[in-house]
This record gives sequence, structure tokens and C-alpha cells, in this order.
Amino acid sequence: MTEYNDDLLTSKTQQKRDDSALQELGLSLMDMKPAERERLPLGDELKKALDEASRINHHEARRRHAQYIGRLMRESNSEQIIQALEAFHDPFRQQRLTNWVEQIMACEQPRDAESTLQLILEFFPHGDRQQLRNLSRNALKARVADPATATAAEKDKFKRERRKLMSYLNQLDKTAPLY
Repeated sequence: MTEYNDDLLTSKTQQKRDDSALQELGLSLMDMKPAERERLPLGDELKKALDEASRINHHEARRRHAQYIGRLMRESNSEQIIQALEAFHDPFRQQRLTNWVEQIMACEQPRDAESTLQLILEFFPHGDRQQLRNLSRNALKARVADPATATAAEKDKFKRERRKLMSYLNQLDKTAPLY
């Protein structure tokens, strides 16, 4: 005799809802650029199916292929993929980078910014510590004490150095794996 555990069983309706949600997620994965998909924790079979989806143009064929991708996602680590997509579409990502640059610019000396740099490197372990230190040091050195009396060249240098630091942080953010 077999015992049923009601907690583990889900209704057929709930399974269909879950499957349709994974199919919608598959459609959104199909619409992503290949470079963006590389950052996601996708299995080999799922990557191949997503690459194949770029060749499919007919509406009904795309729908059937999205069902196939949904089935592959159900068999793989869909929770990890969902979490990575949420991190990818995080609306506060750019704000976090801007806040880090502001924290660095608020420091008096380059060594005072070390805690912020350490936080950035914990968030982006693939970052280059030496390059990050150099960029922050150059931005702090180019900072103008009084913007009202600064020359245009000094202001431009500060903007350029700050932009370089922000650009490096954006580059780290775009190349960071999401899993």
C-alpha cells in the first residue's frame, strides 16, 4: 500500500500554471541577446535550444519551441535561472554603482576609500584590485576643491577620471556572472 503525502502533490491546475510561467520565461530567454544569456546558469541542452530559437521565425513554431524550452527548464535548475534573471533586471543596479562612486569621491585620501573598494571587489570578485585602486586614486587626485574657482581644464579632467571609474564599474557589472 502506498501512502500519499498531500504536501508534495500539487494540483494539475497548479502544474499547468507553473509550466506556462516557465514557458513565458523561455520566451523572454529567447528574446535575450546571446552575450546576455552567457551570464545565466544554463545547461548545455538549454543553451543549444536557445541558440536554435534564433532561427525560428514562424509564430506557431516559436510557441512550440518555447514549450520545449519550458520543459527543459522544468528539468533543469529553473530556480537558479529565475534568481539570475531577477539580478539581471535589478532596477537598482545602476544606482548601486553610482553610490559606490559617490562614496569614493567623498573620501579625503585614497586609503580612506579602501573599505568601499573592498565592498566592490566582494560584489565583483573578477575585478582587478590594482586597476580599481588606480582609477579611484586618479579620480580623487583630479577632484576640484572649489568648483567655482576651478578652470575648465580641471573640471574636464575630474569628469573624465570619474567617468573612467564609472565605466570600469559598468564593465564589471556587465561581465559578472549572475550565479
